[in-house]
Amino acid sequence: MLTPPTLLGTMNCDFASVVSSTENAVRRNWDCAPPFLLFLYFPLFLFVASMIVHAQTPAGVQVVTLDDAVHQLVERVATIQNLHGPVRVQYFQGMTPGRGEDTEWQQLLRKELESLRIAVTEDSTANVLRVGLTETPTELVLAAGIRLNEKVEARFVTLPRTAVASSGLPVAPVRIEKQLIYQTPDRIVDAAGSIEGGESELRLLAYRGNELVVTRVDSAGKAKQVVSLAPAGVRITRDSRGELTANASQATVALPGKICQVSWAPGGDAKCHASKPVWRTAVVLTPACGDGGWRLLSDGGDWSTPDLLQVVPDGIGRKGSTALLSDFPGPILSIAAGPSSGSALVVTRNLPTGDYEIYKITLACGD
Repeated sequence: MLTPPTLLGTMNCDFASVVSSTENAVRRNWDCAPPFLLFLYFPLFLFVASMIVHAQTPAGVQVVTLDDAVHQLVERVATIQNLHGPVRVQYFQGMTPGRGEDTEWQQLLRKELESLRIAVTEDSTANVLRVGLTETPTELVLAAGIRLNEKVEARFVTLPRTAVASSGLPVAPVRIEKQLIYQTPDRIVDAAGSIEGGESELRLLAYRGNELVVTRVDSAGKAKQVVSLAPAGVRITRDSRGELTANASQATVALPGKICQVSWAPGGDAKCHASKPVWRTAVVLTPACGDGGWRLLSDGGDWSTPDLLQVVPDGIGRKGSTALLSDFPGPILSIAAGPSSGSALVVTRNLPTGDYEIYKITLACGD
């Protein structure tokens, strides 16, 4: 639900508590959508934003160029209470200006921030200021959001589309659909999907106590079989990486310096041997509409803060060109292909509850 800004070009949102259940998938509710979750709802958010700015912009204040918009946005960011630098700036765009101009406005934004004594840093522990540029049929919207003291503060400015020459990249008519399908207090390292008897089931690589185990989970969320890797010589180490692939008869676990085969036969066991694993590349989903695929990437490596899932057109190299975003209640621990070719599984740790959660991600047609 969108809450109308209380100030020109501002938005302030409190987080609601997370609903938790060990049996059923649930949705997380917000008093107000976080600023970059709003970017998933471009038509509604941008319509509301542009209407508010048009209705309230004081006479004589004109924003006709991207430089003007950057200047106005930074002035509004500087009004955020308790914002003290340094900040780490991340850019997310729903449209991409020409390459040269793209660099120039980002450089200008940094200079404007520093001119108002808001230092910019690359330190991963600094507060993240997320800046997004996207377009409506008639306007561009430049927005910034930052999380401070469990609140999200957002500022935005609109300007005519003619202010920036578009690169001509097509806007794909797709949206992210996210469903929470499993949660547990056990620490999940990775997940895989499998089709059993026409139903989707999960395979989990997780810690139970001091053991790393592989678990078959049926469509109702019940554990059908648990195989420990401890008898095969697997011990807990500082390197917590692990990847799981599975089918109806067995699972394969890739660990640092080791590969394990797990049988689903009755009394199934695990057999491991020394091997250098080949870690998976980014998962690519291809929706029914459009000609290309979309890569799924996580926002960063900080496991103490909430994360963003970035869905990037395949073939675009840098994360700053991401077109679709979805927020999560904690760090994203793994992204794997789902049981069907059009789905993916995202493992995250819900920071408010401490549970580990698995989300099914699909790309649906239409905005």
